[in-house]
Amino acid sequence: MSTLEDACTTGRKFTVDRYPRQSRLQYMQSMTVPTNLAAIWFALNRVVSWPIFNRMGRGGRLDASQARSLRGWAVVTNGTGNLFRIGKDSRFKGTVEFAGDNNRVLIGVDCSFQGKIFVSGNDQSVVIGDNSGAKGLYILCAENCDVRIGKRCMFSREIEIRTTDAHSVVDRRTGKRTNTPASIQIGDHVWVGLRAIITKGATVPSDSVVAAMSFVNGQFEEEGVILAGAPARVIKKGITWNGARKRRFSERELDHWKG
Repeated sequence: MSTLEDACTTGRKFTVDRYPRQSRLQYMQSMTVPTNLAAIWFALNRVVSWPIFNRMGRGGRLDASQARSLRGWAVVTNGTGNLFRIGKDSRFKGTVEFAGDNNRVLIGVDCSFQGKIFVSGNDQSVVIGDNSGAKGLYILCAENCDVRIGKRCMFSREIEIRTTDAHSVVDRRTGKRTNTPASIQIGDHVWVGLRAIITKGATVPSDSVVAAMSFVNGQFEEEGVILAGAPARVIKKGITWNGARKRRFSERELDHWKG
């Protein structure tokens, strides 16, 4: 079988071997492709980041000059003066959409984000702290609220964070709306499980876990807890979490996230 170097110099067709953890060329598994296509694919994946389509509009700015990789959309449907900033060595795959003026989406250093962020309104902020990761996160920030996520947080798939229900629930007797919007605060080193929902006014304390499929709508202050249920409540105290899987951890390992 021809190597890539042979193909590029001799003109023969190149077939990619199926070896794990190689470059993106392995996605052409068992395919025979023309030499020039293989060479172009190889070159692009070595020297060019995946593109992000910049549609930030009038007065808008995308600041991602030090990001490691980008793929997706940065879009302003209406409004001016919006900012989308991605920190050094961070990876982004998804969509950021603005509908309003002077909003900010700030993703910190060495983050990995997959999902969608939608900001509707004016003068609002979505902030994600350094070293945080998300595999499938939807953030809705609207009605003059903010979303703040701390450092070293980890989000699983199909998670929603919403400052508003997007529709009104009204008390018939008074005619007043009962589901008012509110900002959301998530501390440092928080692990959020599959399909959890964190909604308007919620506060999740640092060094905590939100269990899968939980609905968090309360304000919790004590750190080192597990929140679970719908609505979520504290089911365990005095915990921390770690990405490694082993039987016992040292004090230094338990507090690694504080460094």
